[in-house]
Amino acid sequence: MNDLKTITVYAVGAIATLLAPIQNFMYAMLLLFSINFIVGLVAAYVHEEGWSTQKALLFFVYCAVFLVIACAAFIIGHLMGEHEQSIAVVKILCYIAVYIFGTNVFRNLRNIVTKGSPWYKLFDLCYYVLSVKFIERFNFIKDWQAQKKENHNTILDKDDN
Repeated sequence: MNDLKTITVYAVGAIATLLAPIQNFMYAMLLLFSINFIVGLVAAYVHEEGWSTQKALLFFVYCAVFLVIACAAFIIGHLMGEHEQSIAVVKILCYIAVYIFGTNVFRNLRNIVTKGSPWYKLFDLCYYVLSVKFIERFNFIKDWQAQKKENHNTILDKDDN
């Protein structure tokens, strides 16, 4: 039994050492996911939706999947000898997550406070900046949004026929 503990400690230590270059990204994502969860929970209570265990568990599963994908992308790139590029991939994944979860946080914050209040205006401006101006830095996000809008319109046109 002691050998199993020792092997487990060494394995966890080895993985932690391997992932050390992206440690700050993972901490940032955990912080972002936590803020998103708390703000979403408050928004649900403000709108009298209440607690949903299934929704909460699904959120944690999706967060775990994101973290596993980011770690796997880094490890695979590292093992292929592309250390710097693998960090860049993780950075891009994190920027995409900041965009998606950040807009969600500010949308929920905007919906929590009283419309027209200074806090509403602040959160509305942040939501606008993140949802419109932030994507101008990343052409691939703008292209993705345009494609999603085009696909949505195409589906609507087919439904009209």
